[in-house]
Amino acid sequence: MHITECTQCSRIQSHLKKIKKNYPHYHCKPVHGSGCMNSKICIIGLAPGLHGANKTGIPFTDDFSGKFIRSLLQEIKLDKFFITNVVRCYPENNKPLAIEKNNCQQFNMQEISSLKKLKIIVSLGEIAYKQILKLYEIPYKSNVFKHNNLVKLNEQICLLSSYHCSKLNINTNRINRDMLRDIFLKAKKIIDYE
Repeated sequence: MHITECTQCSRIQSHLKKIKKNYPHYHCKPVHGSGCMNSKICIIGLAPGLHGANKTGIPFTDDFSGKFIRSLLQEIKLDKFFITNVVRCYPENNKPLAIEKNNCQQFNMQEISSLKKLKIIVSLGEIAYKQILKLYEIPYKSNVFKHNNLVKLNEQICLLSSYHCSKLNINTNRINRDMLRDIFLKAKKIIDYE
């Protein structure tokens, strides 16, 4: 099944129909990843933002987080990346249920498997981090989330964790531009990105 055809999560589908009534020009469907398929870096967040990817159909665009992260990536000249989310539809209040997170795992594996040169996944937030560990059957208990944690997923791919660059996290100073810049500079260094 192609991701845009997915209707597995009835709660989310019902919610998206309500949003579509208020914003008829919005995408309001599952959002697949975007970017360079030959990239060594995959950036993965939680879910499409209501007025971001849920609007445009492209991850991390048009909302606070999207503008923040894309301007930072441009600043450090990281232009070859793939960007996506572990949950493919905007969940009500941006809070997906466990079953909704798990329903998207097949798409997560498809996307990650299609990135043949992938060396590092940068997870934005704990939920994205947990879902990636789950994909690789790595126990969370021995790899608890913390900012700037590096976990080897297999012989080729590492996972680097970061707090999400949400407006709330930025405004409360849980993460700032320098902290996120350091994450991406570390990722570039790990893969000898030039």
